[in-house]
Amino acid sequence: MKILSYLIIILTLLVSCQSAPENNEFEKIDFPTTNFTINPANDTTIFGPQGTRIFISSETFEFSDGTLAKDSIKIHLKEFYTKSDIILAELSTVSNGKMLETRGMIHIDASTNGQKLSIKADKRIVIHFPKKKYDFLKKMNLFYADETATDNSALNWKIDTVNLVKRTLKLGSFGWWHPSANDSTSYKFKPKNYVDTTYNWNPIDFYVKAYNFSTETKKDIETTLNKNDYPKFESWNDYGVECEMEISKDGNIKNIKINTNVSKSTKKEIVNFLKGLPELEPGKNKNGEIIKRRGLLFIQGGNIIPLYQTKKEYITSFNSKYSKFENNTIKNVDDAELEYYIFSVANLGWINCDRFIDFDENIDLIAKTTVSSNTKLKMVFNDFDGVLKANITDGKYTFSKVPKGQKVTIIGIQNNDGKIMVAFKEMNISTNQIDELKFEEITLSELKEKLDKI
Repeated sequence: MKILSYLIIILTLLVSCQSAPENNEFEKIDFPTTNFTINPANDTTIFGPQGTRIFISSETFEFSDGTLAKDSIKIHLKEFYTKSDIILAELSTVSNGKMLETRGMIHIDASTNGQKLSIKADKRIVIHFPKKKYDFLKKMNLFYADETATDNSALNWKIDTVNLVKRTLKLGSFGWWHPSANDSTSYKFKPKNYVDTTYNWNPIDFYVKAYNFSTETKKDIETTLNKNDYPKFESWNDYGVECEMEISKDGNIKNIKINTNVSKSTKKEIVNFLKGLPELEPGKNKNGEIIKRRGLLFIQGGNIIPLYQTKKEYITSFNSKYSKFENNTIKNVDDAELEYYIFSVANLGWINCDRFIDFDENIDLIAKTTVSSNTKLKMVFNDFDGVLKANITDGKYTFSKVPKGQKVTIIGIQNNDGKIMVAFKEMNISTNQIDELKFEEITLSELKEKLDKI
């Protein structure tokens, strides 16, 4: 009888385990994973179906004990670019209470023979997030999910200080005087033995970006409006510094003159920079004879040279054509930066291409909707790509520190016995309360279509 009782108990437990549904109220919503198999001995470029481009150089991954991974490697990629995917997933665009605007999120990991891998300390993978049409005005930064993230959730992000967009200086323009009226030979300011990486539109630009100018000099150059008297040089009537010099027959820079009205210390630092440049290829006339040249450089504000620009393997990867994946052929890094936000990435997991959005006044917004385990509330911003998830505070759904005056759409999503129920409410954040939401049944495809139209 005891044995029979134990059998009945075991059978009852088995039936209970089989019939009890998993506590996953949104199990119908699937976010596909794209899997790649790569050879760790080769440089590899992979493409996600939603436009993510990832460059992985050889010998990039290692095991937890520091041993190099040598067998074939599985790369697992999930992409979240559409509003519908970001809203339906356990994702949010916030960093320690500050709002973010996103250009896409991905989750990436690597494994071999069932063991997880990480990126070696001296290596980076280069991740490209596709830009939208008018993104040339927006500077995005790299964010990683914080320690609260799981494989299926990322609700708070921390900025990566290595890839943080920082200000530096760049070569805005350059020019030269023709040796004579009938000789219009060009001049490139090319250093002797210069190895062209195909990145810089002018070789001197690399040296300007890499030089450690002082903070005071950077500020002086960025805030001083230059005015010049040269015809056809109207573009130099801009913030920056105009430098005039002579390039001798042996390629040395001489007789440096700073034409812009900047401080003595700024002039001294720019002169020292120009004097420290390597010997240049000398100028030649139309007969191929070496001659002196007179040149002009215009230095102005720019962004710091990213780490990936100095990686030879990455530069070389653009020699290959990926017409199957790219709408426009990319020949060099200049082309890539027009099409993508590009980051050198040291960590796997959740990765986000975002920027901070600042607002004058923030308030906490409370919803009247009854708290339930099968109900999720999201806030979507109408004027920028931002999504927040409501937290449960004191038994109420609460959106914390939301910007007052912004137009938003509140979305409630429920799963009632396999039926997806949804509620939409458009509002301007002016009060601290959201009225009761009205839920209606909807199909998943209809829901995604409505979300992407917000």
